[in-house]
Amino acid sequence: MEYEEIAPKVFISYSWSSEDHKQWVLELAEKLVEKSGLDIILDRWHGVVGHDRFQFMEESIKMADKVLVICDKTYCEKANERHGGVGTETLIITPDIYKYTKQEKFIPISLEEVNGEYLLPDFFKSRFSLSMKLGDLEKSYKELERIIWEEPLLTPPTKGKKPDFKEKRGDESIISKEPIFNDFDEERVIWLLPRGFLLYTQITYESHESWAVVVSYYDYEGEWGHSTHYHESYSKDWERNLKIQYRKLSIPEADWDWTRVPLNFLMRLREVTEKVDIQKWVENEQKCDYPVYYFDRGEPIYLPKVPLIYQFYHDTGNLREILEDLRDEKSNIRLTKDELIEKAITYRQSAFLESLAYLGEDHPSLPFIKEVIDDFTKFYTSEEVLSWFSKLRSVLGNTLNHELDVWDKKIRER
Repeated sequence: MEYEEIAPKVFISYSWSSEDHKQWVLELAEKLVEKSGLDIILDRWHGVVGHDRFQFMEESIKMADKVLVICDKTYCEKANERHGGVGTETLIITPDIYKYTKQEKFIPISLEEVNGEYLLPDFFKSRFSLSMKLGDLEKSYKELERIIWEEPLLTPPTKGKKPDFKEKRGDESIISKEPIFNDFDEERVIWLLPRGFLLYTQITYESHESWAVVVSYYDYEGEWGHSTHYHESYSKDWERNLKIQYRKLSIPEADWDWTRVPLNFLMRLREVTEKVDIQKWVENEQKCDYPVYYFDRGEPIYLPKVPLIYQFYHDTGNLREILEDLRDEKSNIRLTKDELIEKAITYRQSAFLESLAYLGEDHPSLPFIKEVIDDFTKFYTSEEVLSWFSKLRSVLGNTLNHELDVWDKKIRER
């Protein structure tokens, strides 16, 4: 006996932009049913007069195996502004996209291009999407069909067996258990920061008449940010412009408060007139609980991990960057209305997604953040945008302060 394969349920999310657009969506739905054997949920077929349309949208999205998001200009505008039925669907879709790792449930279909890029709502900007054209269902239809049925045209080859690593090879004299970040034949110092670390190398005061140190910033993945060669000719007034030093090293602005002590250490090195015991200097700093470490000549440095004392600040780094930018009232007040609106649109999306990622969708603070975010409209005056910045800064700041208190309590209880 042959069993019929269960067809995927597919909900189509779209905007009633025009009669031509509605007809195109209808023809697509009909073809998916008749030619591809799919179970399509379409408002024009299944929406019942008198029933709650928002409940219909929510239930349809939840029960669907796949959601086709038909993105034309009208859909994108309504989704970004959270207007109408499309706006409601956006509020339902957006958390799901960032909650589930299996993200192929949502299939964005772009019907237009702007400056060579597919036109998509903000929450889909980083996603792979399918391009289709009004009046032309054939060009990308087969690809869409395969995506829905999860039958890719290209598949990876069969996986081979694990190599025999016990067999010694001529080009492998030593197999390291851990990757060595640095093992140079010189004294080195590492200062840990919330989202990266500073590495001091080429300290040449002990063998040269002129003082010099190379300072490099890396993140905890080992990605290099920038390096600066500090030397004798540097102005002794540079500590008055520490922000310039932070920017030169590509240290994230929200982490600048933790960078002052490492740079003060550097200033003290600049003042020495003879060889000093850097290891003892580092040990003195460690007595103040600073995460700084000394490495002797040739001693291997393994890639550091985020220290427990910085875990909260590491995990909330992007939210703290948004707060730093919101606090910069002098810069914001100099922006034109269009620049303010553009900045607000970026804040609205990034603040929601970063809050959702850190707090989780069930956190009691998320509805308050979302309420402030949803207050924004692109028709605001400059004064209204600045006022909205203040509200967003307040709700994000209060939330992070509360989370910091909770985190501090957990650390003390350990």
